[in-house]
Amino acid sequence: MVAEAFPQDAAALANYGGALFAQGAFEKARVVLQDSARRVPDAPETRTNLGLVQMALGALDAAEQELGAALAARPQDARLAVNYGTVLADLGRRQEAEALFRQVESGPAPEQDRARARFNLGTVLLAEGRFEEGWQAFEARQSLLPESQTEGLPHWDGTATGGSPVLLYAEQGLGDTLQFLRYVEPALDHAPVLLAVPEALRSLVARMEFVDGGRVTLLQKGQTARSVGAVACCSLLSLPACLGLPEPYPWRQMVCLPDAGEGMAEANGLLSAGGPGDPPEASPVSKPLRAGLCWAGNPGYRFDRRRSLAPACLAPLADVSGVVFQSLQRDHAVADLPFLAAPLPEGDLLSTACLMAGLDVVITVDTVIAHLAGVLGKPVWLLNRFGGDWRWAEGSFRPVPGGGRENLWYPSLRLFSQPAYGEGNGPWAEPVQAVADALCKLVKM
Repeated sequence: MVAEAFPQDAAALANYGGALFAQGAFEKARVVLQDSARRVPDAPETRTNLGLVQMALGALDAAEQELGAALAARPQDARLAVNYGTVLADLGRRQEAEALFRQVESGPAPEQDRARARFNLGTVLLAEGRFEEGWQAFEARQSLLPESQTEGLPHWDGTATGGSPVLLYAEQGLGDTLQFLRYVEPALDHAPVLLAVPEALRSLVARMEFVDGGRVTLLQKGQTARSVGAVACCSLLSLPACLGLPEPYPWRQMVCLPDAGEGMAEANGLLSAGGPGDPPEASPVSKPLRAGLCWAGNPGYRFDRRRSLAPACLAPLADVSGVVFQSLQRDHAVADLPFLAAPLPEGDLLSTACLMAGLDVVITVDTVIAHLAGVLGKPVWLLNRFGGDWRWAEGSFRPVPGGGRENLWYPSLRLFSQPAYGEGNGPWAEPVQAVADALCKLVKM
């Protein structure tokens, strides 16, 4: 290895640190990159990689310093400016981030950098509830993604097709797909719809009323949209911009579950959506409260460390009497959380949805489980990282009578957010304890 052969060589250390970062070995990458930066402090690439490592670990103050230093060393580099704007946005300094993204977008930067700036600008605008401009800027992601299930079809612009079908396809993760499936409904006002979704979602989507009722054709595995007459295509995530819908399309119950479980209606009415700090409303219960738990997302996501938590963080929940906890976490050891009553059975998201229907509340980090609970109208308590996703930011909440706030995407959602950023499990202590306190109140009602 070059770094071992030349341990005093800053460039070798920088390359090694970059490779460790790409592999997800963040702590080791940080040590190596810090060593390189001490030897050559004015190397923008080293400071950038170090900043991104610090960001992945949750050390946002250190990330801001490193990414800022990289930009200061090379102020005309649009790529470095976008990186710095990203950490500013995560720190809540959105006005500064917006100004930086707009500067790159309108400047002489390479097209790829301008697209990154415009996409990140879109997420800032969406976080602030400036949806009309936000959706348009959000479209810049299309030039940053590999071509997916388009079959070479032209992009649909939302106009009527004279009765010819349009392919709507899932672009990114399962949670994004679930969130944006609501836009199939307004799309039907303009064209017949063919729908392509990941296999894990197929049986669940087949239970959605627009498919179950025959108004939408769900493509079968291996079937092409062209073979059934599609003339254009559109990502589900592009529908708000394509259809010119300035506000989030409102939630409504779309899924009819088979054998949904006794008491689903009672469970749906058990908790108010509320907002951060709002006490839940409840009806008396004579049996143990059933709560689902999911504490980790896909580890392949670069910033998964910040949204997921170690099972040990949930220990305060074990002290709440009168609650039975059901795992909604895939692939975990029973020893992770001994107080769980049952593991998550094998199956796709329809089987998870049927299990979820019998729960009183779902407690989860920001992953597909949060979206599934929201789509079902199930009370969902979201453990939200500091600087969380735009859809959980204040722009996606509205006031409701009584002084609470309601999420525009999922009215049944309640946030339990980290009050400050930081590394490791520490930032989760306060939101987890708040969940434990809320469960105690609920059990006593």
